[in-house]
Amino acid sequence: MKKIKLIENYYNFHLNKYKKGPRAVNWSSQQSQILRFNKILEAGNFNNKRVHDVGCGLADFYKFLKKNKIKCHYMGSDISKEMINSGKKHISLKKINLQSLNLLKINDKKILKSLSADYVVANGLFTVKSTLTNQYWWNYTKKMLGKMFLITNECLIFNMMKNNVDFKDRHLYYQQTDKLIKFLEKKLSNKIIIKSDYPLYEYMCYVYKK
Repeated sequence: MKKIKLIENYYNFHLNKYKKGPRAVNWSSQQSQILRFNKILEAGNFNNKRVHDVGCGLADFYKFLKKNKIKCHYMGSDISKEMINSGKKHISLKKINLQSLNLLKINDKKILKSLSADYVVANGLFTVKSTLTNQYWWNYTKKMLGKMFLITNECLIFNMMKNNVDFKDRHLYYQQTDKLIKFLEKKLSNKIIIKSDYPLYEYMCYVYKK
């Protein structure tokens, strides 16, 4: 897992450079960030549900939920301690739970149960692979999806970069939908919805347990 440190360092660099706002968590704009948040909500009714935001960054999704008066039990986790510590400075911890952790390293059933949620969200988690190979990142993605689905009660929600684009950045990861669906159906669930009906070079995936 030492290679994942590259990803942590990548996001810490942006945090230290921009301090706060969408750029601090490597989003291009607040507009695109809000667009993604709205697509996440299309998974179902978040009111009075448990939500685990994996790779939560500064917990901007929680702020979005609160602003839109969606009352849920929010939990955020991130491998970056710097991100979590920065997020804690601006949010009351009496209302939410922010933790610095690597989900792949957790195997204790009691701890995993405490991290479980109705909706498990990974917004941008699989976008940046840095200097890692596509094969390494695909293997990492599959492991993470499996672990996240394990703690999902209702729906796992995540986004991926579209593969059929004219230009590709070397530090980003682009995923073919057919390959992804084949993995999801074989290992997780055949109750899958993929949406690419929004003006970004990505798609949102919803994997339901029931």
